[in-house]
Amino acid sequence: MRYKKTVRLILIFVIIVGSIGLFYSNVLQPPFIHINDGKRLVNPRGTDSIYIYTEDILVAHPPKDTLERMKMMINYHDTAGLSLADLKKRGDITFYYMGFSKNTCATRKFYLEKQRNVECNSNEIYIGDICIVRMEESPDKWKIEISYNLGTEPDADYIGPKLKYYILYDERDSNFYEKHKYDEIVRYYHELQERKRHIKGE
Repeated sequence: MRYKKTVRLILIFVIIVGSIGLFYSNVLQPPFIHINDGKRLVNPRGTDSIYIYTEDILVAHPPKDTLERMKMMINYHDTAGLSLADLKKRGDITFYYMGFSKNTCATRKFYLEKQRNVECNSNEIYIGDICIVRMEESPDKWKIEISYNLGTEPDADYIGPKLKYYILYDERDSNFYEKHKYDEIVRYYHELQERKRHIKGE
C-alpha cells in the first residue's frame, strides 16, 4: 500500500513539474520569432515564372482584439519586413508575403525544426498576413493588403482558416486614401507612413 502511494506521489510530482515547465516554456518565449524564407522562384499554373519573397512570424502573445492584431502586424512589418520601397529597389520580386502565426509548441516544431509532419490547426494558430503585390496588368503599380483570421469554422470543402482582407494601399488609384480614410485600419497605416516620411525629412 505504501509503495502504491509513493508511486502515485511521484507521478503527481512529475505531472506538476512537467506542466510548470511547459507553461514557462511558452510564457518565456520572445514576443516575435522571425523566420526568413527568402526569395524563391515559383511557376503558377498558366502564368510565367515569378519570384516571391516570404517571411513567417511566430507571435508569443497576440492581442485578442482584431483591430489591435492588425495594428500589431502592420507595426511589425514596418519595423522588420521588406517595405514597398525595398521591393521596388530590388526589382526582382513580384509577390511579398509576411505571415503571422501563434507561437506554440506545434508551430515551433513546424517552422523552426522543420518537422513537416507536425499537425497545426491553421484555424487556431493562424493570425493573418501582409502581402505586397505587383499588379500583373500594371507592372509599375503595387498593392498592399492585410488579412486576418476570422476564427470561424472553415467550410467543409475548404482547407484552412477563413480570412478577411483589407487593402491598405493601392497605387492604381491616386485617390485611394481619400476614398478610404474613414476606415480606421487604412488611416492607421497611412498615418504611420506619413510619420516615417516626416522623420526622414527632418
